[in-house]
Amino acid sequence: MANIVAATQKKVKSFLKQIHGKNYANTVQEINDSFVIRRGSAAVHVSVKPWGKDDCLVTALAYVVQNAKVGPKLLSYLMRRNANEQIGAYGLLFDDTIVFSHSIAGAQLDMNELRITIGTVAYVADESDDEIRKLAGGLRAVDANAGLFDIPVEEPAVKTRTKKPK
Repeated sequence: MANIVAATQKKVKSFLKQIHGKNYANTVQEINDSFVIRRGSAAVHVSVKPWGKDDCLVTALAYVVQNAKVGPKLLSYLMRRNANEQIGAYGLLFDDTIVFSHSIAGAQLDMNELRITIGTVAYVADESDDEIRKLAGGLRAVDANAGLFDIPVEEPAVKTRTKKPK
């Protein structure tokens, strides 16, 4: 069991290095046996945990809002959003922190699957945190956990088009 987890953690690290290239050290923070990737106002925590006898789960989890007023209006909003999400789901942690996460099987993990999982979790968390704050108050992850956000944001490269001389 421990072997599949360790092997998958190595695979995740390798894939993240390929995805982020020379920006890996500035974009991905390694904490114990997990990784934190910042995108916009979201930080995606990627971890690998045992699942069954011969597999493990790779979970991408983003803290969305902390200290929100949890009540029927917010819960209804989150449940309706869950019904419409293609992958992943909102949840509440023990301290009422709102998270968005998605897990995938790790034994046969491929890079595209990992990239889409992390990208989707980051996008949903980044796009919904302000809306949730308007509805129920609280702090976005970027505001509540400033220390996790000391790593720079990876900005996509912008290609400029130049005209060919005639």
